[in-house]
Amino acid sequence: MNKVIFNKNLCIACHSCEVGCSIIHSPEKSLISAIVNGIKPRIHIVYASDDKRTGITIEQCKHCKKAKCIEACPENALFYDEEGRVVCSEEKCTGCGLCEKAFPFHAIRVIDRCIKCDLCKGVSDFPVCVTSCPVGALTVKEIS
Repeated sequence: MNKVIFNKNLCIACHSCEVGCSIIHSPEKSLISAIVNGIKPRIHIVYASDDKRTGITIEQCKHCKKAKCIEACPENALFYDEEGRVVCSEEKCTGCGLCEKAFPFHAIRVIDRCIKCDLCKGVSDFPVCVTSCPVGALTVKEIS
């Protein structure tokens, strides 16, 4: 399985990763479609301190091997897929928000339904946040 790795020393906080994520998850794979349909990114650039350069970090699902969000979901809407990714079934999700509260990395957002990183499964062969980053602050690492 792949994991997205973040290098805060390279990040310029341009938010291209967020835009790319929203576009690839939009119905028509376009910026207009992402905006019109209100598609939220599954990765978030955040500032951990007042210093916007050194305090930059990302909030994104880490696809944990013992995921607290899966344990917290009463509907079994969150589960491991065949490759070990933590995925959310929109059909099963009731929007209760328990996964969001249990998740230690603030990368699950509940807006009607669970929204979290899916490593672009089903929409791209490679995480688009990585290919959208102009400075290489995001890379992919194969983990076992």
